[in-house]
Amino acid sequence: MWACNKNDDQGAVLVEVGDKQLTINQLMEVIPDNTSSADSAGLAEHYIQDWITEQLIIAKAESSLPEEKKNFEQLIENYRKSLMIYTYEQEWINQKLDTSVTDQEIEEYYVQNEKNFQLKDYIVKVKFCAIAADSKFITQLKKLFYSEKPEDLVKWQQTCVDIGASHYFDEDHWMLWDEFVKQVPLEVYDIESFLKKKKSVEFEKENNLYMIVITDYQLSGGRSPLSFEKEKIKSMIINKRKLQLLDSMHQDIYAKSVQEGEVKKYYEKK
Repeated sequence: MWACNKNDDQGAVLVEVGDKQLTINQLMEVIPDNTSSADSAGLAEHYIQDWITEQLIIAKAESSLPEEKKNFEQLIENYRKSLMIYTYEQEWINQKLDTSVTDQEIEEYYVQNEKNFQLKDYIVKVKFCAIAADSKFITQLKKLFYSEKPEDLVKWQQTCVDIGASHYFDEDHWMLWDEFVKQVPLEVYDIESFLKKKKSVEFEKENNLYMIVITDYQLSGGRSPLSFEKEKIKSMIINKRKLQLLDSMHQDIYAKSVQEGEVKKYYEKK
């Protein structure tokens, strides 16, 4: 229950700070309809206290700051202009931009900009799984895991699903080393030496047996493979199209406006 003054336009006045008023209608707009009575009371009190504090700080700023620091009209106008331009450009891009990128375009971009695709980390292609160290399925799973037969790969994946063993394999996907060791608690102090010498590794940790096969790797500092950069290149191509599209739009608007007499120049180039 609130004891309030009357404001016919916005409902009862709950609190005043200087010439600013907070009304019951304004308060109810910020409290969700499905809120319980107890929660509503808490939210209302919290909002009122925040509103009072905000008005007091604004009043203090108004009385303390020099006039030149309170003049936000130009900043607001500049922001409005920037927002209008940005919104219009985004609408234009949404309507005109072709986001389809072929594999040939990606490959051509990669070849033309090859020197820009240098690895800053080690990347690997891996197959791994984790199973309880005392599981009765270990022998069966190992046989399938290390087999090079395509049918055994399918059996291994299905067996992992059936017994609830954690597993991963994607022959086309490159994984950052840091991303890999977040999924598998493998401790390696010389990554380059490890990758050059090890093709497979097993270890036990926290009552789990981990099996890992490294099917391919690239060292840090080397050329990044196209398959690893594919999505990045696609984004770069699309972004380049955006810039070209906007530049073309700017030039067209300018040329058309000059041609139709909307732009009048009263100076001459020297």
